[in-house]
Amino acid sequence: MKKVAIVVPHHRFPLSRDEEISLWHLRKHLSNFDRFLIGPPELPIGYSDFRIRFFPSEFFRSERGYNSLLLSRKFYRAFRYYEFILIYQLDCLVFSGNLDCWCDKGWDYVGAPWFPAFAEDTSKGFLAVGNGGFSLRKVSSAIQVLESKVLAEDPVTRGQQLRWFRSRPFLREIACWLKTRLHARGYRNNVGFFVWMLCQDPSVHEDLFWSFDAKRFLPGFRIPSPEEAVAFAFEPAPRYCYDVNGRKLPFGCHAWGRFDRAFWEEKILDLRSEKERA
Repeated sequence: MKKVAIVVPHHRFPLSRDEEISLWHLRKHLSNFDRFLIGPPELPIGYSDFRIRFFPSEFFRSERGYNSLLLSRKFYRAFRYYEFILIYQLDCLVFSGNLDCWCDKGWDYVGAPWFPAFAEDTSKGFLAVGNGGFSLRKVSSAIQVLESKVLAEDPVTRGQQLRWFRSRPFLREIACWLKTRLHARGYRNNVGFFVWMLCQDPSVHEDLFWSFDAKRFLPGFRIPSPEEAVAFAFEPAPRYCYDVNGRKLPFGCHAWGRFDRAFWEEKILDLRSEKERA
């Protein structure tokens, strides 16, 4: 088994200027790792330094489809010969080649820290870890979560959530008894149903599941604290994260063109100037 593969999900071509910059950083710093470009069968075959992995077109037509893909066993099984995968969307930048070091930490999931209300308000510090657009995921742990037999909710509580038979206590008792037993066997009370329900809400993204819910289905699912994860990646409020990280760049970042682009452009120019001076 190999240690890690980089997975770039993309389906819109030709690439924009910012996407080309993102790809340039990936090639510069992580050229020694296996890299996969994933997308629909219509994906152009023009990236010789990438392996191509196709998935059905339905997964790339909408945010909902993409969420479904990254919450499916099929996706993680496609990379089962790797211990980890690094998701690298083409609005990311990477600044070093120390991917092995992050794998060696053994986290099940790590991404850029979030702030309360998923905004840029830093007044209350970090909320949680973290963003999935630039994230390192342990493949076997993801599969274990998605194959978990742990119930999503207590079956008795779910059985009691009845809206019918309010005026017929006897029938309500029978229905409650039946639903409790069905839910105890996992019917509409398992990780598959939980994930399906999550994907019905277009405002909910797949990384919320890995950040907040995965540990419900796999006790011991390991995610670092935001203070540790800030060295891995920044997303919102990069200047605040930069200070928290000892005024050092992280391993990478997500949505650099959306969150304080001026900060990132300055850092990119600084890095290129250092290269020229060397």
